[in-house]
Amino acid sequence: MENQNQTRHAGIGDRVTSTISVMLVLFILGLVAAINITYSGIDRQVKEKMGFTVVLRDSVAPGAAERLRDECAAAGYISGFDYLSADQVMAEETGGEGAELVELLGVNPYAPMIEIRVTSAYADVDSITRLAAAWQQKPEVEEVSVNKEMVGNLARNARMLNTILLIIAAALLLISFVLINNTVRLTVYARRFLIHTMKLVGAKGSFIRRPFLISNILQGIVAALLACGLLALLAGWAKSLDPAMDSLLPWSALAAVFGGILVVGCAICALAAVIATNRYLRASYDDMFS
Repeated sequence: MENQNQTRHAGIGDRVTSTISVMLVLFILGLVAAINITYSGIDRQVKEKMGFTVVLRDSVAPGAAERLRDECAAAGYISGFDYLSADQVMAEETGGEGAELVELLGVNPYAPMIEIRVTSAYADVDSITRLAAAWQQKPEVEEVSVNKEMVGNLARNARMLNTILLIIAAALLLISFVLINNTVRLTVYARRFLIHTMKLVGAKGSFIRRPFLISNILQGIVAALLACGLLALLAGWAKSLDPAMDSLLPWSALAAVFGGILVVGCAICALAAVIATNRYLRASYDDMFS
């Protein structure tokens, strides 16, 4: 009786240990996914600050300037814009001391301008250059300036960081499968003689495989729920430190991450259980000791 209790306690301990191991792996995988989503939000915000500056002619009529502002408001490729009158431009350029310059020259030397920011879909050198060229053709426009070097550097850095994060996520997915597979295999290994005995009495492979499959899927569900709970606590703590995290990592995106963790946890645990049980289903009695 005492031996049975010890065996039962050992089995429970092994199951708890393996569940925690799977949970930690899934948590790290979910954390990388959450970081990727957060980076995507930052990347989108940075891209939507890119754009070009349109300098209008000195002689532009107020009505023409108003039409250009309406065009900016209606354009789908513009995420935002700022219209600066000649006086506002002078105030920015001279630090508010433009009155002396006007008194000296007798006229405001600055022209009104529009600072245009494009959406993330157009935040690359080719698209911004093409849009700037179209604006240059307008009769009200004197000059369009684009900082191509800055736009190119930002776009290049964004692509590089996105590639790095994708590689890390793929590597972690592979590592998670290896670790979870090893954890599940150890659990099945402890019951390899039971598998062999069931095989000897004529049990079919599907019948022997079923309890291991169900058990490990349940283990994957529990581990995934624990990982999701831990990730939710971490996300809540991050949001409490910086309210901007609400827009960078919304709960709707986290819900998708939680769903992915649940699916990945169940799928990997189930696949690992099938691989491990198949190994001992094909093994002979002598192989049980290796």
